[in-house]
Amino acid sequence: MSNKKIAPPKRSDFVAFEQIHSRWMDNDVYGHINNVVYYSFF
Repeated sequence: MSNKKIAPPKRSDFVAFEQIHSRWMDNDVYGHINNVVYYSFF
């Protein structure tokens, strides 16, 4: 088994981006998107 680490993709590796807006109630106290809302994006 190899311990080689694969470098994460860079922003320049992607050709398109989509901005997703959230509502105030979609976030928890720490500013994270709630799981149910996160999965509904997909």
